[in-house]
Amino acid sequence: MTVTRLLKLLSLSTSLVVSACVADSEAPGELVAVDNTTVVHMTPVRTAGQVADVAPPGAHLQFFGGPTLPNIHVSPIFWNPTVQFQGTLSPFYNDVPNSPLYTMLSQYGIGHGSGRPGVVAGRSTRNIRDSDIRTEVLFEINQGTVPQPNDPNNYYPVHLAPNMQVTAPDGSQSCVVFCAYHGTFTVRDVNGQQFNVNYGVLPDLSGACNGVCGGSSVVNNTTSVASHELVEATTDPAVGLATVIGFPLAWYDPSFGEIGDICNGQQGTTTGNGHSYTIQLEFSNARNDCIAN
Repeated sequence: MTVTRLLKLLSLSTSLVVSACVADSEAPGELVAVDNTTVVHMTPVRTAGQVADVAPPGAHLQFFGGPTLPNIHVSPIFWNPTVQFQGTLSPFYNDVPNSPLYTMLSQYGIGHGSGRPGVVAGRSTRNIRDSDIRTEVLFEINQGTVPQPNDPNNYYPVHLAPNMQVTAPDGSQSCVVFCAYHGTFTVRDVNGQQFNVNYGVLPDLSGACNGVCGGSSVVNNTTSVASHELVEATTDPAVGLATVIGFPLAWYDPSFGEIGDICNGQQGTTTGNGHSYTIQLEFSNARNDCIAN
């Protein structure tokens, strides 16, 4: 079994009880995490020599009835002030959802979206676990620095500082097994109403990740991997709640994974609001290929 295939299976079969964010009581209006199980969907590490030039034969995304983010609203979170390329990433998350890449996604019922400037947190640079990421996202939500998840179009990508390693729920580590991932956890308000929180985890791609997460410059690899997670969070946001290949998955290929997995590592460019970025190609059912527009 190839590493890539194993990762695809792990992404749907490995779960971890989420309890780090659960509180016994909360302040009025404060959201708390629900004690449930979660999985995350990873972008596997891959050297330039392992990147295919075309989509694998037979690739085709099926719709399993889960939610999508038809007009994504992106609220990036930067772990601390040392996160690289903040000046690129903040406009990136507003420009790419308004680019031809997202026009291509209309075949999946997706429209254009928008992004907010990134929020800079004050967390220390250290090795962390996925539970720390969820805690930070929920903290920023409750502080009001990012929007509440009652808008189902919201996506919260968390960019980490250099020299940090993150451990995913299944125990795998950044730059060793994966370049990034996205997932889902559920929160509730004081009235018991529940909302999904769609989040991404984006390790710094210099250092240990350099050379295994893209064949271009560090900044271009960063926007490429970020686009992989961005588009997958748009077309399959509830993957973190899925335990089988079926609902609540949305667009998914049972053999090759999500829209970005089919084209993992294949880079191109797109332009939104007059700004050009290196992005990862995404799979088009209509064109039966990995494309940028």
